[in-house]
Amino acid sequence: MNINEIKWTKNQLWKGCILASIAHAIMVAHYPELSNEHSWDGMNYSVQDSSGTRGTITFHPQYCIGAFRNEHSSRILGDATNYIKYFQSASDEIVKLAEAETLQYLLDKVDEKILPVITTAFWGYENKLFTIDSFEDMWQNGGFLLERQISDFNSAVNGWIEYYDMSDVQVSLLKSIYVRKIANPKDKIILSKDEIDMIESREPEGLKESKISFEEINITFEVVL
Repeated sequence: MNINEIKWTKNQLWKGCILASIAHAIMVAHYPELSNEHSWDGMNYSVQDSSGTRGTITFHPQYCIGAFRNEHSSRILGDATNYIKYFQSASDEIVKLAEAETLQYLLDKVDEKILPVITTAFWGYENKLFTIDSFEDMWQNGGFLLERQISDFNSAVNGWIEYYDMSDVQVSLLKSIYVRKIANPKDKIILSKDEIDMIESREPEGLKESKISFEEINITFEVVL
């Protein structure tokens, strides 16, 4: 089986996922019902559209692995539990990492067994990512969840503005936090009271979800809500 290179880089994808997560953390204060759409657990970023498609990307220091499940894909009707076929030609280290990390977020019950169920995947290194699918098939079977994450910065920002109906103040906050996060990824960022006010929400439930989402990417609030 042939494998195809995806014209993305790990760093490009990571930056896009961080931007997405910051936009989500700001706007979930207004739409707490969307709290499940973006999340981080260590090096694992999970995304879903609340319409039957989900995916997880693992940003390991050496590797990058993405796997997706689209409940509307015809592949669900086939052998969707044969996840290993999507990692053909991948190294043993990548397969083991996928099993230990990425695929743990895509488990489902099949014939009384809990197994990973996916409809496409990619894997690779810093500047090279691969899939057994054509780009079109990878995209249709779940990769489309990354439409904004793999866009250039301005297009991605405009995409999140449209998706969330963000105000100019919220966009300013998004860009400010993003610049700091990208410059020093491992440093904790503390949002001041003025910055929290830029979220433009006074709803306790929404702000609680916002705080949770920010903390997943090592960003905290200066004040106790």
